[in-house]
Amino acid sequence: MGFLNPQNIIYGLSLALLVLIYLRSRSRPTIEVSSLMLFDEAPAPVASVRQVRLDPLFWLEMATLAALTLAIAGLYVMRPPSPGHGRSHALVFDLGAGMSAHDGSGTRLDQARHDALEIIDQAPIGDEFSVIAYALEAQVRHPQTANRADLRKALDDLVPMAVPARTAALRAALIRAHGASEIDLFADRPPAPAILADAASTARVNFHQVGSGDSNLAIVSLDPGIPGSTRGRAVIRNFSARPHPAELAIDLGDAEEFHQTMMLAPREQILASFGPLKTGGLLHARILTADAIDADNSRYADAPSDVAARVLVLSPDAAVRDDIARVLLAVNSNFQIETADPAKYVPQSNATGANAKPLELAVMHDSYLPAVKAASTLLIYPPDATKSSPYAAGVGISVSGTIASADIRNDAMGESPAMESLTLGATRIVAIPEWMDLIATAAGPGHPSIPIAAIGRASSGPVGVLAFDVRDHLLLAPDHLDALVLTVDLMKQLTAPRDTFIVATGSDVSVPANGTARVTQPDASVRTIAADKWGRVRIRPLQAGRYTVESGGVTTQVLANYYDAAESDIATKPQAEASAPVGRAAALANVQSARQVQPLVFILIALALIALMIESAMLINHAGRWGMRHV
Repeated sequence: MGFLNPQNIIYGLSLALLVLIYLRSRSRPTIEVSSLMLFDEAPAPVASVRQVRLDPLFWLEMATLAALTLAIAGLYVMRPPSPGHGRSHALVFDLGAGMSAHDGSGTRLDQARHDALEIIDQAPIGDEFSVIAYALEAQVRHPQTANRADLRKALDDLVPMAVPARTAALRAALIRAHGASEIDLFADRPPAPAILADAASTARVNFHQVGSGDSNLAIVSLDPGIPGSTRGRAVIRNFSARPHPAELAIDLGDAEEFHQTMMLAPREQILASFGPLKTGGLLHARILTADAIDADNSRYADAPSDVAARVLVLSPDAAVRDDIARVLLAVNSNFQIETADPAKYVPQSNATGANAKPLELAVMHDSYLPAVKAASTLLIYPPDATKSSPYAAGVGISVSGTIASADIRNDAMGESPAMESLTLGATRIVAIPEWMDLIATAAGPGHPSIPIAAIGRASSGPVGVLAFDVRDHLLLAPDHLDALVLTVDLMKQLTAPRDTFIVATGSDVSVPANGTARVTQPDASVRTIAADKWGRVRIRPLQAGRYTVESGGVTTQVLANYYDAAESDIATKPQAEASAPVGRAAALANVQSARQVQPLVFILIALALIALMIESAMLINHAGRWGMRHV
C-alpha cells in the first residue's frame, strides 16, 4: 500500500475542521419558541463544556472527508494481477548515438529491438506494454497497450539520434515508466547504480546491455586555418583498444584538398595538417574507413573568405578598440578594420565615393549609433537606455540596469559543460526580444538568470549581443577564456554566409523563412514547417549531416556536426559492475515482481458518494418527520 503524492494528505485537516464545526454548533443549541413568558431570566454560565454529540451524521461526514482525502493523495495497493488482466510492462530504450553503432549484421538498437520483441512474444495474453525512449529528452513513444501490432510498429519507428544520451533524460524516462510492474531498460552501457535503485523501489527493473565491440573512429575537430596564410588542422581519435587505420578526406567545395590513410595506435589521438587553403568556402572532412558510428565520421567548417570585408569597431575606450580588433583579425585576417570613438565618429553614407564598400560588421562597445548601417551588428556591453530611446526602438533590446559582477552559468552550455565557473565584471541587465536565441546566461546578486549572449535576425540583419564589459583586457586574459570563446563564436556566426548554418546536433536553429518552409533531412525525409511571426522557422537537428530549408525561392543549408567523447567511446563495461551495488533494491523488486499498482481512487470516491447519499436520506427523513423548514 502507498500514496502517489503523500503531500496531499494535508487535506485531512478538513477532519479537524469538521470537529470544530460540531463543537461550535452543539455547544449552545438554539430553540425556537412562541413566547418567552414561560421562561425565567437566568445568568449565562461562566463556562460551558462543549462536547461533540457523535450521531450518525457526524460519522457519515467524517467518512466522506476521509475518503476524499485518501483519493486526492492517490492511495494505491500492490496486488497480484487479476485473472483476464495482464501485468503492465515498460520498455525503455536509449536512443543516443552509441545505439547506432554497428554490431554484426545490425546496430545496437536493432539488437535491443529484437530482445524487446522476444519479451513481448513470450508475455501472457493480456499483458500490456508501453514504449519509452530517451536521448536529450524522454518521450513516451506508445502508451500502455496489449495490441502486439501497435507495439511492433512503435519499435520499428525507433531511430538512434546523433546526440548523447543524458542522465537526466534517463531519470525522466524511468519516471514516465512509473506504475508499471516491470521495467526493461535497453542501453549500450550500464546506468548509474543509484538510478536503478530509485526505479526498483516500485517495480522490477531488468537491464539489457547491448553491444560488444569498440571499433570506432571520430573527427574531434576541424579548423580550416586562414586561407593563403596558415595551415588547417583536423583532429582524429581512435576509441578502440586496438590499432585502427583511418582514411581521411577533406574537401573544399567540390575540390579535394587532402586525402591520406593513417594508422592510429590504441586510444590514440592525432592531428592531421593540410593547406593552407587557397580560398575560403565550405570545408568538409570525412573518415572513409568503416567503423562503428557513422555520425562522428563527418564534420563541416566554414573557411573564412579571402575577400577583404570592411568592419567598424566603436568604443569609448581605446584599449577595448584595440583588443576587439585583435580578436577580429584572429577570426579573419582579411578584415579591413576601422576603429573610432563613438562620440567623434561621423557615419559615412555607403554611396559616398565610387570605391566605398558597405560594412560587413559593426561592433559597438558601450555605445549605439543607429545611423551606422551594416550587414550585421554585434553589441558588446550595450548602453543603459529606456524603451523610448532610439536604441531600443531600432533593435528591440533594452537595458534596465548594471550589476558589478556575474558568474557564467554552466547549465547554459549543456549537461557536460566544457567551461568552468567564470566570474565576469560589470554586466548589463538586458531584455532579450523573442526573435533572438539565447546562448548563455549568468547569475548575479538578486538576478539568478541574466542573458549575457544572444543572437537573432532583425529587419536590418543579424544582431548579436554580449552583455558583459570587456574592459581591462578581459578578452585577452588567459583565465577568462570562456568570454573569448563566446565572443569569437558570435563574430563567426555574424560574418558567416547567410545561406549556410553550421551547428552542433541537438541545438536549436532559427532559419529565415517566408510563410512556410520545406525541410529536407539527411535521411531524405521531408517535412513542412510554418514560419513564426518573426519570419523564421526553428529546427533542431538530431541527425548529423545536411538539412535543406526551402522557403520563398530561397534555399538555406543547415550542416549539423556531431561529436561527444563519452558517447563515441562505445567500449562496453561489464553489466555486473553496475548492477552489483543495487542488489538490495533488486531483491525488494523481486518480491514485488508478481504484483502491480492498483489505484483506489474510484473506490474511495464511490464510498464518499454513498456516504453523502445516506446522509442526505437521513436529513430528508428527519425534515419530513419533524416538519422542520431546514435541517
